[in-house]
Amino acid sequence: MISKKNKELSHDLEVSLKIIEDLGFCLDANSVILDFGCGSGEFVKELNEHGYNAFGCDIKIDSEQDEIKKGRIRAIDINPYRLPFEDNTFDFIYSFSVFEHVQNYFESISELARVLKPNGICYHFFPARYRIIEPHTYVPLSTVIRSYNWLYIWSLMRIRNEFQEGMSVKEIAIKNQKYLRNHTNYLSRHKLNEYFKNHFNNVIFGERHFLKYLRRVNYLYNLSAAIPLIPNIYGSFRSNIIITRSPKSGVEPPPL
Repeated sequence: MISKKNKELSHDLEVSLKIIEDLGFCLDANSVILDFGCGSGEFVKELNEHGYNAFGCDIKIDSEQDEIKKGRIRAIDINPYRLPFEDNTFDFIYSFSVFEHVQNYFESISELARVLKPNGICYHFFPARYRIIEPHTYVPLSTVIRSYNWLYIWSLMRIRNEFQEGMSVKEIAIKNQKYLRNHTNYLSRHKLNEYFKNHFNNVIFGERHFLKYLRRVNYLYNLSAAIPLIPNIYGSFRSNIIITRSPKSGVEPPPL
């Protein structure tokens, strides 16, 4: 693992690089990295400052950001959906808390397979479908229960996120329902596996690898050797870590 600075990488980045290294995949200064759904581009900037060759893409980008001006961050084309990079560009593609927002799984994963090199690797971390507390609205079980009455009850109990202070109970319930229905898409592990296996020959759920580096409860990693269901439980009720290799090409979309 390379680094030009004494300062450590952010924890999420450091863990993702350690996990792929545990799986036998090491990056060097010539490796090309993509942050899929990069947001403000902080991770892209951080990786480049540490000597990596990193790029990012997202649906909406701020044209004034330095990394955008350098061509490091690019906007994703929507119609038709296409990542702004050539085929077989990247050695490593990662995303953090992106796939719970993806509405077009087939197209998104197809594009990741297209831009990944044949011997490259992908790492995706995102909240699980049955997570007890939905991480954006903070409403319990709203990853699967999105009815207005359910959201209203929790709003009445003053459950709200940092952007909702000062709103009425009704306003919060309405906004939460609109957000959850239009901007989140929590899939089961079975469905996730199905989507990713459409486009990659090698797909694994990497929760056990993740537990090895999880602060405060990494004892679960050792315990999982005796109780193999622990990573599956973590992946069902907390977070999914999907790692893919060997992209397929020319996959036809499913029938409507």
